[in-house]
Amino acid sequence: MSFLTPLYLAGIIAVGLPILLHLVRHQPKNVLFFSSLRFLEHKPPQTNRRNKIEHWLLLSLRALAVILLVTAFARPFFKNSDLELTTAEPAKQTILLIDTSSSMRRESLWNQAIQTAEQILKENAQNKISIYTFDTSLHPIKPLQTSQQTAELPLTELHRERIQRLSPGWHATDLGLALIELAALLQQQAISDPTGTSLQNCTIELITDFQEGSQIASLADFSWPESLQVRLHPLQTPQTSNAGLQLLAFEKTQPTVRILNASDSKQEQFSVAYVWRPGEPELTQQIYVPRGQSRVLRLPALDSNLPTPLIKLSGDDHPFDNTLHFQPLKTENRTIVHYGIPAENSIESPDYFVKRAFPSTPERKIEFLTVDPASPQVLVGTANMDLMILSRELSGGEIQQVDEFLKQGGVALLSLNDQSSTHSLKSLLSLSKEQDTATEIEPAEVNGYALLTNIDFEHKLFQMFQAPEYSDFTKLKFWRYQKLSLPDSLSHQVLARFDHNDPALVSIPRGAGRLIVSTFGWTPRESQFALSTKFVPIMNAILNLKTEFDASRTQFLVGQKVKLPDPVQTIQISTPSEPQIQLVAGVQDFSETVQPGLYQITTEDRSETTHQFAVNLDINESKTAPMPVEQLEALGVKLIQTDQATEKEMNSADIQRQALVRELEQKQKLWRWLILGALALLGLETLLAKWFADKTPATRKA
Repeated sequence: MSFLTPLYLAGIIAVGLPILLHLVRHQPKNVLFFSSLRFLEHKPPQTNRRNKIEHWLLLSLRALAVILLVTAFARPFFKNSDLELTTAEPAKQTILLIDTSSSMRRESLWNQAIQTAEQILKENAQNKISIYTFDTSLHPIKPLQTSQQTAELPLTELHRERIQRLSPGWHATDLGLALIELAALLQQQAISDPTGTSLQNCTIELITDFQEGSQIASLADFSWPESLQVRLHPLQTPQTSNAGLQLLAFEKTQPTVRILNASDSKQEQFSVAYVWRPGEPELTQQIYVPRGQSRVLRLPALDSNLPTPLIKLSGDDHPFDNTLHFQPLKTENRTIVHYGIPAENSIESPDYFVKRAFPSTPERKIEFLTVDPASPQVLVGTANMDLMILSRELSGGEIQQVDEFLKQGGVALLSLNDQSSTHSLKSLLSLSKEQDTATEIEPAEVNGYALLTNIDFEHKLFQMFQAPEYSDFTKLKFWRYQKLSLPDSLSHQVLARFDHNDPALVSIPRGAGRLIVSTFGWTPRESQFALSTKFVPIMNAILNLKTEFDASRTQFLVGQKVKLPDPVQTIQISTPSEPQIQLVAGVQDFSETVQPGLYQITTEDRSETTHQFAVNLDINESKTAPMPVEQLEALGVKLIQTDQATEKEMNSADIQRQALVRELEQKQKLWRWLILGALALLGLETLLAKWFADKTPATRKA
């Protein structure tokens, strides 16, 4: 048993009071007078002796009542396992969070980071140690849950070996995301801590150059734990001048780059040049960039017969971000076939709008072919088509062509702009007799206009409208449409409905391809679809349904995922560090873009053109000036200085333990039972005293 206010136990001295009262001489009160005392021997009245206790039971009851009252004021309580954990010496936890982003490649910074980490390990050898690194994400080196008893080496040596094996990478810095993920892990750990003090006894030792290019904006949406503190160890280098390169455009064999100068640079004059052979810059251009600003420079045009050079920047102290890799753009050829009625200048024809929905750009060249009923048949096997659009009734031969195209993995968009397309749809679906009977297509009765609802924003056609500012379809009105009812036995997915619950857009798998059915037309007499801002994005999303591989994209940043060609075949990728990486079948993305350089994708089918792309640093890594600490504190992170807080943390832990003791005593409330016991004893003592008094003969007292 323990006591919340043990000083009240000094009141146990009051037990002597009933003993003292019990020994007080009792004077006889009832004296009987006799008529004559002449024959009696004179004898003085007999009284109790001071050192003789007459009623032990009464004395014991009185003393016990006093003891219970004193104990009640001392607020006793019984300890449990939780309290024992709390009153024990709190286990401290030290978490090393080390920056391994590309800006840590600057001269002497990484050596400073290792020395700082080892010093922290030495000063916190008795603590539980966890080690994490971060760049664009958090990487566990020794996670929180790892047991410390599995190592053969001493723990400090083991931690030092782990740190020595680390090295900075080429990724950008997302400090906010790393702190959020680590704080979430610690909060999850604190849930299972019965003492509730694990966050207070935990300190994150943040080792970073704390450069202003670090991303911390995500902390604004996170509620940082009040009791979790971060001790910042900022690293600095004496050479502060740094500038970086970024490719903005590459048009007509002429690249355009941006040169960014850090705000603490001492240099403002730089040079940019092509490098075909190491150490031999050519076509050098000088540029003046004030500190903290950027300038755009258009480089000389390249000879397409020469190999692609590097672009080099010189004039600053740190070369880690001075090289720019690039791959010339490769124009992609896309072919779209429209089975419709050609109309050059008539907005009453679907052909007028779909032609304009697919403009050619430097990245892609669109070949749009309109096939009217009188045109010769398109040979599916010889034409490399990417999309078929069907807005008129198809002949038997054309249905066979579209069906073959779908079976080969193509995508076709069929518009039910009138009843004439009904036969084409049923023919393409190859319905059984029961399915044909259950399939209904009829003009819908529209009262005024219909709107889209129940839109599947997770589907690729509508993903670009997921953001609230783009998801408003209430201004898109449909004057008429076809009411389509498909049997459940036919596999299909409704992507959007009208507000009458009728399907508006339906995706139907056919063979290896997909048939998209719109139950409406897009001419102005049918709907506002072609005149809305949704038309071009949705039509191009349908064009890209066949494959998400963007062959025209040749520039990526370190860490970005690269979409692989679809359907995925056996693919080999050459990286700057490894000549060939064999990817397993079924992989859709390549995420090992871990360092700058040129990458090459080679498919098993050697007839496919090899795709090359360049990977470069995030330009934010070139912003190497120190970030003001106040920016991190303004987002709620509790920062402490290097030599601060140990005593404060302990005091805080003591307060926590006292609060837990008080809470435990309040739950048990033993003092109530003690007071009740004391009152019961006093009542019993009163009854017994009265009984003893009544039983004592008056002559004995005399």
